[in-house]
Amino acid sequence: SNMLTEEDDVQFSEPILAQKGVKLKVNFAESAEWESKVDNKKYKAMKLTLDIDDDSVKWEHADARPRTTITDQFNVEQFPYVDKKTGEIKKLGRSKLYQLEEAFGFEPVFIVGGNRVEPFITKSGSKRAPKVEGVKRSLNPDFIDAYLDAEGTPNMSNWSGKTLYANVGVEVSEQYGDKNVIAAYVKAPII
Repeated sequence: SNMLTEEDDVQFSEPILAQKGVKLKVNFAESAEWESKVDNKKYKAMKLTLDIDDDSVKWEHADARPRTTITDQFNVEQFPYVDKKTGEIKKLGRSKLYQLEEAFGFEPVFIVGGNRVEPFITKSGSKRAPKVEGVKRSLNPDFIDAYLDAEGTPNMSNWSGKTLYANVGVEVSEQYGDKNVIAAYVKAPII
């Protein structure tokens, strides 16, 4: 028998190289929780499983197979943490939710003193916070209605198969191996 003498090629997989505006498809969206060391309470988070759907991506070694799945977990509620430099308690904002909101074409919502205010429109047409004292950002209720329920659980039927674009980075880890991470979700490129 050749069972012991046959040798098979070993196929290595590796993350793609960092790239801006990578086209992705949402494979799965699920609820998650993060526990804060500040107050030992659990805070709502969300996990997206994304498949790379972009022929322009590159990877380091020609004989390797690129990893085509990226998982991204982020907070849905503000998350308290201790700043390592100052020791003060701060809150992690919900920047990824705001990025997704804009990527899906929802208007950003800015609040001053409990009232909604008009955004500042940049030369490129982006809507940003107006330079007004006390301005805060809030989630667009239409975005929440479409993509999350009242408990912050993703509405899977609206996430499944959606196309997103993101700036993809590489997180280097000796212990676990390098992996791709979502640096930011971005609007679809204008062709």
